[in-house]
Amino acid sequence: MPNKFNKTLLATTLAIAPFLAHGASFQLLEQSPAHLGKAFAGTGSDITDASTVYFNPAGMTKLDRVSFTAGANLVATNAKFNDEGSSYTGGGDTTDELGFIPNGYAVLPLGDRLAVGFGVNAPFGLSSSFSDDWAGRYSATYSELQLVNVNATASWEISDFIAVGAGINYQMIEADLQSQVDSTLGIAPDPSTDSSAKISGDDDDFVLDLSVLITPSERTSIGVVWREGGEFKLDGDAEFTNNAACMPGAGYPTGAPPAPTTGTLCAGGLQALSGDIEAPVNMPDTLTVSFTQYVSDGWAFHADIAQTSWSSIQNVEVTNSGNGQQVDELDLQYDDTMRYALGTSIDTGAWTWRAGIALDETPQSNPEHVSPRIPDADRTWLSVGANWELSSHLSLDFGYAHLFVDDASLREESQTAAGPAVLAGSFDSSVDIFGAQLNWRF
Repeated sequence: MPNKFNKTLLATTLAIAPFLAHGASFQLLEQSPAHLGKAFAGTGSDITDASTVYFNPAGMTKLDRVSFTAGANLVATNAKFNDEGSSYTGGGDTTDELGFIPNGYAVLPLGDRLAVGFGVNAPFGLSSSFSDDWAGRYSATYSELQLVNVNATASWEISDFIAVGAGINYQMIEADLQSQVDSTLGIAPDPSTDSSAKISGDDDDFVLDLSVLITPSERTSIGVVWREGGEFKLDGDAEFTNNAACMPGAGYPTGAPPAPTTGTLCAGGLQALSGDIEAPVNMPDTLTVSFTQYVSDGWAFHADIAQTSWSSIQNVEVTNSGNGQQVDELDLQYDDTMRYALGTSIDTGAWTWRAGIALDETPQSNPEHVSPRIPDADRTWLSVGANWELSSHLSLDFGYAHLFVDDASLREESQTAAGPAVLAGSFDSSVDIFGAQLNWRF
């Protein structure tokens, strides 16, 4: 496990990632405000700045000078849960987040056909916060996942036609999941008698990326990029705080129906789940094919087709390391997804204007497997942006995107001592992203 202080510092600084402020599920696309203006079309073929370290390392040989890029994205999200007949009191709730996602890259040419690059960004992350008394409090109140990626890459231009790139990535992941616990096991659920649970863990891994850039002509570029997903085994702890009226040995809260004959949480059942935990999770590989075609001097069209292998995530089980008991579970049953993006850019001199549209699939739309921690749905991106060339050494990029998110239906069924219970409803969500970056060339 990495040094906890250093890991937390990096995660806090580089991956403050908001709820639903990303591509499918908890994937973050906001690694370049320049590409944001094109809805992330042509990410591996439109080589304009040092962010190619992440999007297509093979393209680094197209930058003939030492180049630096530093960017940031401000993401405003809103997700409202509309209760539709849930068993528990509390009704709907809204998670309303404002997130800041920075990134930075550097490219150093080593002659005419070789280059190396370095980058720091956050390709995955999420954060959501609901009240302790909403209808879904036993499933989720607070959720946060942060993944920081430190990337070192190299590229070789084999000929004017083809260049290849490869990189190694050091990734650090940290998760924090919180919820309320029904101390009465369904007999008399009420926020005033709830206990609380907090599960946290972290891990690190090294992963690879491979890339190709093909330039059949001066007007045409094709990029292919594969990025490996990390295999993590989060280690941490589970902390349960019993309600004051439900401490071990206290029996059920005053006024509650008689306790069932089997064991109860009020009799100390939570204590068996407390302690060290582990949770394995395999992050998805991604494969992106990008295309850029200039139709005239300064005017280009861009496209991306990307697959994310979300099927690597099916069931995420959190277990007690000592006794093997299951502490929590995310039954996601994800499918692989596709993303399609089209964009254009027009160079008018000091300014280059950009626009784009994208369709982003969700890995899970079955209401029985949609988690209130990640209530994902298909989304449509509409983006605009611009580059301002201040001098031959300095430029600024600006981007804005609005995401139209389909409603995510949720139906989570469970069995309690009092009988079946259900959390049912839908999420109405929207996202706005603002990005800006500074580019230096020496």
